[in-house]
Amino acid sequence: MTELRKMDDFDKRDQIVNAALDEFSENDFEKASTNNIVKKAKVSKGLLYHYFKSKQELYDYLIDFVFRTIGDGIMNEFDFTESDFFKRIEEIARIKINITKKYPKLYDFGIRMLKSYSFEAIMEMSKKYNLDLLQRIYHENIDFSLFREDVDISKAITIIQWTIEKYGEQLTVKEHMSIDDMMVELNGYLALLKQVFYK
Repeated sequence: MTELRKMDDFDKRDQIVNAALDEFSENDFEKASTNNIVKKAKVSKGLLYHYFKSKQELYDYLIDFVFRTIGDGIMNEFDFTESDFFKRIEEIARIKINITKKYPKLYDFGIRMLKSYSFEAIMEMSKKYNLDLLQRIYHENIDFSLFREDVDISKAITIIQWTIEKYGEQLTVKEHMSIDDMMVELNGYLALLKQVFYK
């Protein structure tokens, strides 16, 4: 499989990746158009096929790219020794926001792609790409004693996850907002949730 990191022009790499993520996140594989991809990327079709022999090869590359980008971002930046759940959420949100600012449709593509796979296939991918990282973030080495005794921790975690995910969906319409401003806004939501669930 072609690896885009071998490209001389990394700006063109990101243009192609972002255009392809956009196209495949809005259309299934059959309907996705390489003509649309080169138009959005502002590159020639010849250049696209210089790096990828076919639409299938490009799609397969994107799958690998999405999982490795998320996985590398977490492994390189996340502190698994932090036991405060809300500090962890803040950190994983910052990592995701950084990724989303660079690749706005990365998560949309990932969600659409996963829906097309069977449970068994996802389990195999989980082994290959270490997809249990997110479960580790939400459950491993957490100081659950910080939560109020009358709180159902499992449900609280789910509510917090939903809040973060919904906020993440709005990032594409906040393209002129800085990462620092996003974190300030997000921390406002987290502060409210912390008041509800923590002692």
